[in-house]
Amino acid sequence: MQQEAKEINLDNLDGGGLMELASREFHKICDNIADPNVRTEATRKMVISIEVKPDRKGQSADIAYSVKSTLAGPDKAKTTAFIAMAPGSSDISLFGVDVRQADLFPEGEQQPGPVAMPSKVVNQ
Repeated sequence: MQQEAKEINLDNLDGGGLMELASREFHKICDNIADPNVRTEATRKMVISIEVKPDRKGQSADIAYSVKSTLAGPDKAKTTAFIAMAPGSSDISLFGVDVRQADLFPEGEQQPGPVAMPSKVVNQ
């Protein structure tokens, strides 16, 4: 029994495989836009590539396709590091706190408690 001839288009190419890949890449773009660590207004791109290579007689053709997206990268982040010699060493390193600064409340010492504020007296 002969199958009904169906003209190939972008929707049914490879049984819908092209549209499936395009949909997946489109969802990646949407997820990238929703990512709070990425600039929302940055441009994203999706490229669909289709290559058709006919045989020598022009009676059949191999079709290769791919779908690729270009996403926005994360925003630049910024922090401060302190440059100092590592304690007990002569190596210079980066630290998240200034190791040259004395602790405000060294371990073992009692830390101050909450300060009591005097109540305000209202004259009547």
